[in-house]
Amino acid sequence: MTTYTLSIVEGSAGQQGEDIFSPDSPVTFNDLGPGVLLWLTDHGYEEPGRRVVVTPVGEVPLGALASRDVDL
Repeated sequence: MTTYTLSIVEGSAGQQGEDIFSPDSPVTFNDLGPGVLLWLTDHGYEEPGRRVVVTPVGEVPLGALASRDVDL
């Protein structure tokens, strides 16, 4: 099992990490359970200009609006 930090960032804030939709991301939406998907929705990840960034555990991008550690 590996732990990652998912962060919701707005615009170009938080350049560290990989966008979850990037082919280089170690995590995809298919890897996430219903609880994490609900958390993303509750924190507005779908709003225009926002992205979900995947980083190693504990590395939160600057300007993150919300972050959560996930075990996969």
